[in-house]
Amino acid sequence: MLDAPRSVDHLPLLVHNGVEIQPIIHYGFSSPSKGPRPAARTLYGARDANGERHWRSSLDEMQQLIDKGFAVDNAEQ
Repeated sequence: MLDAPRSVDHLPLLVHNGVEIQPIIHYGFSSPSKGPRPAARTLYGARDANGERHWRSSLDEMQQLIDKGFAVDNAEQ
């Protein structure tokens, strides 16, 4: 049986070009009773002008997305 998932840790907000970036540490959706625990990862989220949230796996990627005005390439989708 799997243990309950560990909740995410919210880190202090960052700001880039007037847009707030919310970094979180995500621990995965389950913790197995045997074997290694899933590795934690840091995700960065920001909302565009329409209120849609975008997530990236690095701060640099998020800053580039904000600089492009949240224009998402078809390859990224």
